[in-house]
Amino acid sequence: MKASTRPILLILSAIVLVAALPGCNGLATPDPAIPGTPSQSEISTESALSSLAQIQARGVLIMGTALTEPFVFHDPATNVLSGFDIDLANHIADYLGVTLQVVEMPFANLIPALQDHKVDMTIAAMYITGDREKLVDFSQPYLDTGLVMVAHPNQEIQIRTVQDLAGLRVGVKIGATGARKAQELVTQGITLEVVEYKDTINSFLDLEVGRVDVVFNDYLNTLIYIKNNRSDVKIVTNPAGDTNFLLKAGLGIAVQQNSPELLKLIKSSLDEMKQDGTLDTMYKFWLLPAND
Repeated sequence: MKASTRPILLILSAIVLVAALPGCNGLATPDPAIPGTPSQSEISTESALSSLAQIQARGVLIMGTALTEPFVFHDPATNVLSGFDIDLANHIADYLGVTLQVVEMPFANLIPALQDHKVDMTIAAMYITGDREKLVDFSQPYLDTGLVMVAHPNQEIQIRTVQDLAGLRVGVKIGATGARKAQELVTQGITLEVVEYKDTINSFLDLEVGRVDVVFNDYLNTLIYIKNNRSDVKIVTNPAGDTNFLLKAGLGIAVQQNSPELLKLIKSSLDEMKQDGTLDTMYKFWLLPAND
């Protein structure tokens, strides 16, 4: 399978997003310079339509995302965003009959961007959680995974449960499920030191050199990191030798609340991709070793 080559019209930083995509009118407002998108004079008419009708009228689906390899990353050769979630978003845009526009931002900004109507959907290896479901609406899971502890090789043999984290430095990504889990453990009385990172990769780099002892991270993302970097960091197992999941979760696509038509189309697209084998093909290409 080849990575998607469908053109991505625009990749913006979070700062540019705030400046260029005002959400006061309830729309994910695109750049008028982009062909097929509405001008400011058309916004008042479009604001009366459903979110799906807005997207179809402008011909552009605006997706918010954050870097988490292999789901979303910059291709080293082209610097274009690539990965499982980018391919997934392109399939959904094709299903809706529109063009995909990708907006890159810090993970912690994704849900606020949806709530402020600056993007139409987010796909960024995001766990479906009860807290998030109070703020946005989710599709069914497109992948199953979970939160794990990843340890420096010198520490791994000493860690089997969360109680073993007492006195250790734990790296987490700001705004992610791992950060909330770490704070929950501190509240429960486990005296770990939480070290926050903007990106997962930086937490792993510090883990490699011993600046932190453990990283809380997604299981699938960790497998890819170990494979791609030939790393000797270890996913913590329980006393029986099985992966010690701090929680199990599904990855979902988030949309603004009260967007039933858009959510229905996204769900239908996922169902079709599951039935025709597209999701399975993408899983093997992006997540499994080349010989598997």
